[in-house]
Amino acid sequence: MWRSRARALLLPRSSAPSSAPPQQNPLRSLARAPPPPPRLLSRFLSSSSSSQKAPPAASPPSSSSPGAAPGSAAPPAYTGNLKKALAGLRRIDLEGLRWRVFDAKGQVLGRLASQIAVVLQGKDKPTYAPHVEAGDMCIVLNAKDICVTGRKMTDKIYYWHTGYIGHLKERKLKDQMAKDPTEVIRKAVMRMLPRNKLRDDRDRKLRIFAEGEHPFHDRPLEPFVMPPRQVREMRPRARRAMIRAQKKDQDREAKKAEGEAAKNGKAAVAA
Repeated sequence: MWRSRARALLLPRSSAPSSAPPQQNPLRSLARAPPPPPRLLSRFLSSSSSSQKAPPAASPPSSSSPGAAPGSAAPPAYTGNLKKALAGLRRIDLEGLRWRVFDAKGQVLGRLASQIAVVLQGKDKPTYAPHVEAGDMCIVLNAKDICVTGRKMTDKIYYWHTGYIGHLKERKLKDQMAKDPTEVIRKAVMRMLPRNKLRDDRDRKLRIFAEGEHPFHDRPLEPFVMPPRQVREMRPRARRAMIRAQKKDQDREAKKAEGEAAKNGKAAVAA
């Protein structure tokens, strides 16, 4: 009751009620379109809708399904930590990227890491630019079977500091291989990359597995073929020194054989 009285007091008094309808603003009658999203948000939405949605899990081919090749077997199921293997994929724009597979079995650590660093930076593409992140996804398998040259397995030491006074930690390469072999390859690759803002994005594109199984069988995988090792031609002086050393070893073995034959002959005569 009091609301109607207050509304009547606030309304302007007119001598005669007007029969014409009140004029409306023509701009209000138009339907307003929702404002466009910000630039960064639209880019994130487009990338998430196109590439970040995980594809549906492919069912294993069976004999009853049409198009299944006879005798084809389903890829082995991944038994490792799936959450760790897929971590950070939402932040990667996977559209147009290749999935390169590296087999670390029997490969030398430094040579393999250098090839992975080249692919992560996109230096194997004609469109490479140092300020553009155009590297491909890299999947490294059999990290536990990596090899090193010389005595690095026992002599190489990793150092890190906890931040407390006197807490300088160290761990040998042999112990690190027993604890987590994937971290050995990751450290070698990351120390070959430039330290800039693209470093974290390239780290997310590197997926390392200790065994030969991985959860990316539904992706178009491309095995990476390691280039042949370039062996330098030996210099003439070094070649002559090697020939002299080989000849000296042959002479030493011949003298040793003659001495053993003479010793055996004397023993036979004495008997």
